[in-house]
Amino acid sequence: MAIAEARRRAARGEPAIVTVEDVARVACQHYGHLVVERDEAAAALRQRYEAADCRVDCITDAFD
Repeated sequence: MAIAEARRRAARGEPAIVTVEDVARVACQHYGHLVVERDEAAAALRQRYEAADCRVDCITDAFD
């Protein structure tokens, strides 16, 4: 969901920027998680980033 939101926010021709914080926010807002560890959010983002071939149109801090 965070990747999809980032893609919608991106201007035409610009890469989508999706952060670990975006993933944590989505987990809180949509799934009711009160606390989301940064490591867990980063791991989830990395997994989806790679599975969805996001390298072609996204930038993330999940690999930092």
